[in-house]
Parts: sequence; C-alpha cells; structure tokens
Amino acid sequence: MPESQNEKEYREYMYTRDLRKTANGLGLVLMTMFFIEMLIYLVLDLWKSADKEGFIAFFSESDIPTMLFNGLLSVILFFAVCLIYVLLEKRSFSALFPIEKIGPKKLFMLCTIGIAVSLTSNIAPNLLTEVFGLFGLSNSGGSISFGDTLPSILLYYLVVAVTPAFAEEFAFRGVVMGSLRKYSDGLALVVSSAAFALMHGNFVQIPFTFCCGLMFGFLVIKTNSILPSIIVHFLNNALSVTFDLLYQYKVLSTGMVNLCYGAIIAVTCGLALVFIRKFAKEDEGFFRLKGADDGIPYRKKLKTTAGSPFMICYAVLMIMYAIYQIIQPYLVAWGVSGN
Repeated sequence: MPESQNEKEYREYMYTRDLRKTANGLGLVLMTMFFIEMLIYLVLDLWKSADKEGFIAFFSESDIPTMLFNGLLSVILFFAVCLIYVLLEKRSFSALFPIEKIGPKKLFMLCTIGIAVSLTSNIAPNLLTEVFGLFGLSNSGGSISFGDTLPSILLYYLVVAVTPAFAEEFAFRGVVMGSLRKYSDGLALVVSSAAFALMHGNFVQIPFTFCCGLMFGFLVIKTNSILPSIIVHFLNNALSVTFDLLYQYKVLSTGMVNLCYGAIIAVTCGLALVFIRKFAKEDEGFFRLKGADDGIPYRKKLKTTAGSPFMICYAVLMIMYAIYQIIQPYLVAWGVSGN
C-alpha cells in the first residue's frame, strides 16, 4: 500500500530533522577542535609575553620540543575530541572506522590511484601560490624547521607524515564521513571532503585538500576499510617531506627535485590509468557511488547538511581564518597584530 502525501511529508520531515541534528553535531565537533587549537596558541602567546626567555628556552633551543608539541596537539584535537563525540553519541566504532580485509594486489592498485590523484592535485596549490605572489600576497601557511639532527628529522616525519595520516583520517573519513554515510555515500563524501579542506585554513590548500579528501573518502567507501586512505595520506605527506628534505640539505637542486617529482607523478598516473581501466572492466559500476534507498533527493540532503547552523558557523569561521592568514603579515606591519 503506497504511503499517503501526509505520511511522505512526515517521513521527510523526520529524516531531515535527524540529518540536521547529525550535521549540527559534526559542525560543533569541528568548531571545538578549532577553538581548542586557538586557545592553546593563545596560552602560548601569553606565556611568551610573560616569560619570553623561558618560552624561547623551551621551544627554540631545539626543534624537537616544537615538533612534539605540534604532534601532540594534532592527536589531542583529532583523536580526543572525536572520541568523546563518538562515545557521547554512542556511535558504532565498526561503522565509523571499518577495517575490512583487502587483498594486497587490490590494495596496491587502489593506493596507486589514490597517490596519483593526490600528487596531481598538488598542481593547484602551486598555481595558487604563484597567483597570490603576483599580488604580493603569501598564503602558504606555517612550517616547522627540519632541524640538524637525525632525531629531529625522524620526528618531523612522525609529526608531518605519520600523525596526520592517522589523526585526520580518524576525524574526517571516520567520524565525519562515517556519521553521514547512512544518509548517502555521495553526501558523506562531499561534506567530509569540504570540511577537511576548510580545516587547513588557507586558500592555497583548499582545492588540493578537497580533491585529496574526495580520493581518500572514495577509497574508504569502495573497500569498506579506512586503511587505504591512511596509507595514501601518509605517502602523499611523506613524499612532500622527503623532497623538502633533499632540497634543504642540497642533495638535489631545485631542477632535480622538480624532475624527480614529475617523474613520480608520470609513473603513478600511468599505472593509475591502467588500474582504473582494469577496475572499470571488471565492474562497470565501480567508480559510481550507490545512492541511499530512502526516496529523499540528494539536493535536499546536501542543502539540509550545509544549511545546518553549526556547519554554517564552521564554514564561516574557517573562511575568516583563511582571510586572516592572508592579511596577518600586513596587520603585523601596521602594528595591529603581534608575531
């Protein structure tokens, strides 16, 4: 017996109400991570102002304390805050962080496709950096020095390549995307990728991280495992760190770095095309996402999620922060903001 118009409207109302509640919860989690991070840096600024010698002695005599701090901050923000949300909402860990067994051959092919997309997406921030440079603007974000010792270099890898691969995938492909997948894989993929991109807080990285987020999320959806996204995320960051390291210590010249990086992109993209063709031949629907069988239009789901108050606040907050990142050097020059 088909449902009546009133029953259909009521079902849609309850569905969108539940979706909006989930979106608001996720938006609140994302904002909480940002505000905790800002609070920590505010405390450090106050410490620096009150006891500059003690601050410098702790953070500047060695790069290791600085990198340890950044690594721990990432773990605290992404793991702790998201874990509290999962426990409070009584979410299923197996649903949010699936780890289904994948054959090594399939894992290798999918990770190759993933790293090819990630490396190719790096072209966007490079172009945007050049565009910003034409107007005398810098929007590359902060960085940490490698240091001069082996422990500091290894720690740099841990903080920049290993920790984000686990912490950010836990937060965005696990908590954010995992919480939205029951409504639609497509919705979960787009929203988690947009939130991931905005989290980086600068306009240069947003296009790149959005594309990477789509790729990472696609790997999770197609394998029902978070492992491939962690691997690709780590490889992408590790390659970047490695080439920066080779350039900083003058192992390779700028031209050789670009040549080697281009060669890696060419090889991975070539292999990726072969693997994509293989997957498409074996399963025509492999690169399509399954829609949810709930009768609710995708556009309405996206509008409900993006229009939830806390998601709007998060997006506005991160856009404002990205703008601040651009104008901050000028505020310092005008004496409006400190270093």
